[in-house]
Amino acid sequence: MTRSDSERIGDVVRRLRIERGYTQASLASKADCSRSLVQQIENGTRIPPMALRERLSLALGEELPGEADSGESVGSAYYDLRMRFNVLLGKDPQLVERALGIAQRLIDSAGARDDIEPLRLIADRQLERAEEILAQIPSRSATVWEWNTVLDWLTILGQATDSVRAIHTADLGTIGGDVGDDYHQAILRLADAGRDVRRMYVLDRISDVVPYEDKLWQQARAGVVSILVKREHARNAQSMLVVDERYVAVGEYDYSRQARVATRFSALKHDVEFAVRRFEKLYELTRDGSAIVVNDIVAGESLARYDRLTDEGCRELFRAALEKDWNDLPAPGEAPRTGGRR
Repeated sequence: MTRSDSERIGDVVRRLRIERGYTQASLASKADCSRSLVQQIENGTRIPPMALRERLSLALGEELPGEADSGESVGSAYYDLRMRFNVLLGKDPQLVERALGIAQRLIDSAGARDDIEPLRLIADRQLERAEEILAQIPSRSATVWEWNTVLDWLTILGQATDSVRAIHTADLGTIGGDVGDDYHQAILRLADAGRDVRRMYVLDRISDVVPYEDKLWQQARAGVVSILVKREHARNAQSMLVVDERYVAVGEYDYSRQARVATRFSALKHDVEFAVRRFEKLYELTRDGSAIVVNDIVAGESLARYDRLTDEGCRELFRAALEKDWNDLPAPGEAPRTGGRR
């Protein structure tokens, strides 16, 4: 409930106390004063001094108004800052302690020597990014610019309890390295736990798979459905990750610079539903033979007997099968070719 500018402090204290389910005695205990003093404040016969007003604000979790006839300067920036701090402290002491630690480091860095000024500027820019993201959180969505996309995808991936749908449109090298390995292992753990995991890769050429072929093999063996799609069949596809139909991450990629631009994370129902529809529409390519299902290749007669891609002769057979199926894919608008694995 919002407070009217004309609402007196006693009325505010009574209203907030009742809303929070406090008795006068319990509020007095929290604010370290007597019950009779709380009663007098609510009746309007006493005006709490600044120190008590701060304690009451802390106990009630909302900034209390000042009184014009209290004889105190209630409009100063310093007083407003103290009151805001007390309100936040009443909401979450642990977060306030963390914020104080950041504030202390900011103050310390401001007094750093000139020779490390660039480091302070870098830290300030990172903090501005963090503040920008935090400001978006109440809307249930946030756009993260030039961040470590794979690491952030891992964060929502860890929430999966039912299903995972992913589309990768960038070079497969962007999900490589240590972080990419962590992402791959998380995918395997989810599949092993019985989650429905489907991943689609939009490629320009089948040779683009080579740096990622070991992971593709492991995923297929683990039950992760892996689909390869020609980019000409998916010109408008976007990188995305949908988790449990609760979260979605949609990536923006600058192909001219071969670099990530941003990722939008959302828990908004309409964003998630839209992403699911886009994924399923692209997934339909598997039904008319316009995409490669890696799992079918791995389960095929020539490869089913191999446990590992590193077994003698397995890698060569795997690559040959991928290349054959890739070459058999129809062009956009062309009827599927016969004689393939599909």
